Amino acid sequence: QKFAEDVAVQLAVDCLSVGAHNRYVLFKCGPILVGSHGMGGPSISILLHELSKLLLYAGADCVWIRIGTCGGLGLPPGSVVLTEESLNGALEPWHETIILGKRTRRTTKFNPELNEELRRTCEDLGLKAHVGKTMCCDDFYEGQARLDGAICDYDEEDKLKFLEN
Repeated sequence: QKFAEDVAVQLAVDCLSVGAHNRYVLFKCGPILVGSHGMGGPSISILLHELSKLLLYAGADCVWIRIGTCGGLGLPPGSVVLTEESLNGALEPWHETIILGKRTRRTTKFNPELNEELRRTCEDLGLKAHVGKTMCCDDFYEGQARLDGAICDYDEEDKLKFLEN
Protein backbone atom coordinates (compact mmCIF):
# COMPACT_ATOMS: atom_id res chain seq x y z
CA GLN A 1 0.00 0.00 0.00
CA LYS A 2 2.86 2.37 0.82
CA PHE A 3 4.37 1.94 -2.66
CA ALA A 4 0.98 2.62 -4.29
CA GLU A 5 0.56 5.75 -2.18
CA ASP A 6 4.05 6.93 -3.19
CA VAL A 7 3.18 6.37 -6.88
CA ALA A 8 -0.02 8.39 -6.43
CA VAL A 9 1.91 11.25 -4.83
CA GLN A 10 4.47 11.29 -7.67
CA LEU A 11 1.69 11.36 -10.27
CA ALA A 12 -0.54 13.74 -8.27
CA VAL A 13 -3.48 11.33 -8.53
CA ASP A 14 -5.75 9.49 -6.10
CA CYS A 15 -4.77 6.04 -4.81
CA LEU A 16 -7.85 3.82 -4.93
CA SER A 17 -8.12 0.35 -3.38
CA VAL A 18 -9.51 -2.17 -5.89
CA GLY A 19 -11.35 -5.38 -4.99
CA ALA A 20 -11.58 -7.45 -1.84
CA HIS A 21 -7.83 -8.12 -1.41
CA ASN A 22 -8.42 -11.86 -0.96
CA ARG A 23 -5.71 -13.37 -3.19
CA TYR A 24 -3.66 -10.24 -3.81
CA VAL A 25 -3.78 -6.53 -3.07
CA LEU A 26 -4.50 -4.08 -5.87
CA PHE A 27 -4.53 -0.27 -6.08
CA LYS A 28 -5.31 2.05 -8.99
CA CYS A 29 -3.13 5.17 -9.09
CA GLY A 30 -4.19 7.14 -12.14
CA PRO A 31 -3.14 5.05 -15.18
CA ILE A 32 -1.09 2.62 -13.06
CA LEU A 33 -2.24 -0.54 -11.30
CA VAL A 34 -0.08 -1.50 -8.33
CA GLY A 35 -0.45 -5.07 -7.09
CA SER A 36 1.12 -7.05 -4.30
CA HIS A 37 0.98 -10.78 -4.91
CA GLY A 38 2.83 -12.29 -1.97
CA MET A 39 5.64 -14.79 -2.39
CA GLY A 40 6.33 -17.30 -5.11
CA GLY A 41 5.29 -18.22 -8.61
CA PRO A 42 1.82 -19.57 -7.78
CA SER A 43 0.67 -16.31 -6.19
CA ILE A 44 1.94 -14.12 -9.04
CA SER A 45 0.38 -16.54 -11.54
CA ILE A 46 -3.05 -15.91 -10.02
CA LEU A 47 -2.57 -12.14 -10.16
CA LEU A 48 -1.27 -12.18 -13.76
CA HIS A 49 -4.06 -14.43 -15.04
CA GLU A 50 -6.84 -12.48 -13.38
CA LEU A 51 -5.51 -9.02 -14.23
CA SER A 52 -4.60 -9.99 -17.80
CA LYS A 53 -8.14 -11.22 -18.38
CA LEU A 54 -9.62 -8.06 -16.86
CA LEU A 55 -7.36 -5.75 -18.87
CA LEU A 56 -7.96 -7.69 -22.09
CA TYR A 57 -11.75 -7.32 -21.70
CA ALA A 58 -11.26 -3.63 -20.91
CA GLY A 59 -9.26 -3.17 -24.11
CA ALA A 60 -6.32 -1.82 -22.12
CA ASP A 61 -2.86 -1.56 -23.61
CA CYS A 62 -0.44 -2.32 -20.80
CA VAL A 63 3.16 -2.97 -19.83
CA TRP A 64 3.96 -5.27 -16.91
CA ILE A 65 6.77 -4.30 -14.54
CA ARG A 66 7.48 -6.38 -11.44
CA ILE A 67 9.28 -4.62 -8.62
CA GLY A 68 10.58 -6.69 -5.74
CA THR A 69 13.51 -8.01 -3.85
CA CYS A 70 16.11 -10.45 -5.10
CA GLY A 71 19.49 -11.62 -3.98
CA GLY A 72 22.53 -10.49 -5.90
CA LEU A 73 25.99 -11.77 -6.62
CA GLY A 74 28.75 -9.21 -6.75
CA LEU A 75 26.46 -6.23 -6.18
CA PRO A 76 26.03 -4.16 -3.05
CA PRO A 77 22.74 -4.45 -1.12
CA GLY A 78 20.10 -2.03 -2.39
CA SER A 79 21.29 -2.19 -6.01
CA VAL A 80 18.74 -1.74 -8.78
CA VAL A 81 18.79 -4.75 -11.11
CA LEU A 82 16.84 -4.84 -14.37
CA THR A 83 16.29 -8.45 -15.41
CA GLU A 84 17.31 -9.32 -18.96
CA GLU A 85 16.51 -13.00 -18.40
CA SER A 86 15.21 -14.94 -15.44
CA LEU A 87 16.67 -18.32 -14.49
CA ASN A 88 14.73 -21.06 -12.70
CA GLY A 89 16.01 -22.95 -9.65
CA ALA A 90 18.15 -25.18 -11.88
CA LEU A 91 19.69 -22.04 -13.50
CA GLU A 92 17.85 -22.75 -16.77
CA PRO A 93 16.49 -19.84 -18.84
CA TRP A 94 12.82 -20.79 -18.83
CA HIS A 95 9.76 -21.08 -16.61
CA GLU A 96 8.31 -24.57 -16.57
CA THR A 97 4.73 -25.32 -15.68
CA ILE A 98 2.50 -28.35 -16.11
CA ILE A 99 -0.56 -27.90 -18.32
CA LEU A 100 -2.91 -30.84 -18.94
CA GLY A 101 -0.26 -33.21 -17.60
CA LYS A 102 2.44 -31.95 -19.97
CA ARG A 103 5.51 -29.93 -19.07
CA THR A 104 5.40 -26.57 -20.81
CA ARG A 105 8.37 -24.21 -20.99
CA ARG A 106 7.95 -20.48 -21.42
CA THR A 107 10.65 -17.99 -22.28
CA THR A 108 11.95 -15.72 -19.54
CA LYS A 109 13.64 -13.10 -21.70
CA PHE A 110 12.62 -9.56 -20.89
CA ASN A 111 11.97 -6.70 -23.29
CA PRO A 112 15.35 -5.04 -24.01
CA GLU A 113 13.74 -1.76 -25.16
CA LEU A 114 11.77 -1.47 -21.92
CA ASN A 115 14.89 -2.31 -19.91
CA GLU A 116 16.81 0.44 -21.69
CA GLU A 117 14.02 2.93 -20.98
CA LEU A 118 14.02 1.90 -17.31
CA ARG A 119 17.83 2.11 -17.17
CA ARG A 120 17.74 5.67 -18.56
CA THR A 121 15.01 6.61 -16.08
CA CYS A 122 17.13 5.28 -13.21
CA GLU A 123 20.09 7.26 -14.52
CA ASP A 124 17.95 10.44 -14.69
CA LEU A 125 17.00 9.82 -11.05
CA GLY A 126 20.64 9.40 -10.03
CA LEU A 127 20.32 5.63 -9.55
CA LYS A 128 22.83 3.13 -10.92
CA ALA A 129 20.92 0.30 -12.58
CA HIS A 130 22.51 -3.02 -13.50
CA VAL A 131 21.13 -5.21 -16.29
CA GLY A 132 21.59 -8.93 -15.73
CA LYS A 133 20.08 -12.30 -15.04
CA THR A 134 18.01 -12.98 -11.93
CA MET A 135 16.81 -16.21 -10.38
CA CYS A 136 13.19 -17.10 -9.69
CA CYS A 137 12.26 -20.23 -7.78
CA ASP A 138 9.41 -21.52 -5.66
CA ASP A 139 11.51 -22.04 -2.54
CA PHE A 140 12.75 -19.13 -0.44
CA TYR A 141 15.58 -21.00 1.28
CA GLU A 142 17.02 -24.11 -0.37
CA GLY A 143 15.83 -23.19 -3.89
CA GLN A 144 17.84 -19.97 -3.66
CA ALA A 145 20.85 -21.70 -2.08
CA ARG A 146 20.39 -19.74 1.15
CA LEU A 147 22.28 -20.92 4.21
CA ASP A 148 20.00 -19.37 6.86
CA GLY A 149 17.04 -21.75 6.69
CA ALA A 150 16.14 -24.49 9.18
CA ILE A 151 17.04 -27.29 6.75
CA CYS A 152 20.32 -27.00 4.89
CA ASP A 153 22.19 -30.04 3.52
CA TYR A 154 24.98 -28.03 1.86
CA ASP A 155 27.63 -25.52 2.84
CA GLU A 156 29.01 -22.20 1.53
CA GLU A 157 31.39 -23.99 -0.85
CA ASP A 158 28.52 -26.03 -2.38
CA LYS A 159 26.43 -22.88 -2.71
CA LEU A 160 29.15 -20.92 -4.51
CA LYS A 161 29.94 -23.83 -6.83
CA PHE A 162 26.24 -24.01 -7.82
CA LEU A 163 25.86 -20.26 -8.34
CA GLU A 164 29.06 -19.96 -10.39
CA ASN A 165 27.65 -22.26 -13.11
